[in-house]
Amino acid sequence: MKKILVIILSLLLLPSFSYANKWHINMKKQEKKDFANYVLRNQSKDKMVFNLRNVPYRPELYKFFDNLEDRMGVAEKGIEFNLSYSDVGDKLDWSRWGRPGFAQRFQIMEPLKHTTKKGKTKWYRVGYFIPKNFNTSKHNISLFDFKMIYGKAEKAVGPSFNINNNSILWMWNDTNYKVAPNEAGEQYYFDSYGIHLDDRFSPLRGKWVNLLINAKWAKDGFLHLWIDGKLRSSYFGDVLGGASRVRFKFGPYRNYMTDATDQGLEVKNAVIRYSNVGKADKCDDLWSGCDEIINQLTNNSQVHGAISVNFCIPSGDGDKPATCENLGYPQNPRPF
Repeated sequence: MKKILVIILSLLLLPSFSYANKWHINMKKQEKKDFANYVLRNQSKDKMVFNLRNVPYRPELYKFFDNLEDRMGVAEKGIEFNLSYSDVGDKLDWSRWGRPGFAQRFQIMEPLKHTTKKGKTKWYRVGYFIPKNFNTSKHNISLFDFKMIYGKAEKAVGPSFNINNNSILWMWNDTNYKVAPNEAGEQYYFDSYGIHLDDRFSPLRGKWVNLLINAKWAKDGFLHLWIDGKLRSSYFGDVLGGASRVRFKFGPYRNYMTDATDQGLEVKNAVIRYSNVGKADKCDDLWSGCDEIINQLTNNSQVHGAISVNFCIPSGDGDKPATCENLGYPQNPRPF
């Protein structure tokens, strides 16, 4: 239990920044073609940009591949990121809270005009491959996340999929939040739910893993997550938190590395592969066999294949930890 709570506390402090539309770098013509061919699908094709805070490009940082087969015989084409601790990015990442070596990223994201407006329902897909020995001891990597936009500024972290201290977490916001300053202005620190996923239920590393998300971004909304065709989390409630738009991002974002280096741990290269990343209005535009997917839903929230479900209230004070409560799953099968 103590280990799980440490994981949750750390993730709640994922920062979000006041990015307006100008806070990105457009892809060049060849980059657009490569991402469209190898990685991006449906509404994400030709619509994504680079995060301005990305670490500087180097030839080994990412590469595209035509065919990568996993131990199950599943082959995909996509992109491979190789993020090194020596990749020093923007100072507001690298030296956040006055601690050099805190965070680094290489993210692909939606510009403001292609973000999703409140009240809309969307489907998202992310395929990823990480090695079985993928190491995030004492630090965190977000594989993808959503940011909540108020007007033109990101003010809060939305749903996120993370590997924290070698455990895999799916997180999203409740309705209450505190306003507090961060290094780029202010942030809304939301109460949040965190599902500690059990990869014994369905393998989450060492193979191609395909995630499908269905979200209605509204006060009367919902957020459903399937992993390899199996429903793992279904939540009905306010998933918007008063935001006007929602931004989708993917790519490695690594933070709290100082917690590892302070204990003398080596932060090793993060090799992450992605395939079939996209957004659509319909499940059928991203997935084959959507009837089977949708038939797993009911009108009630549900969880499957988790070690625990936690509810956390942030301190609202920068880098200080939150207070978390275990909601009793699996003994309580409907913890929300």
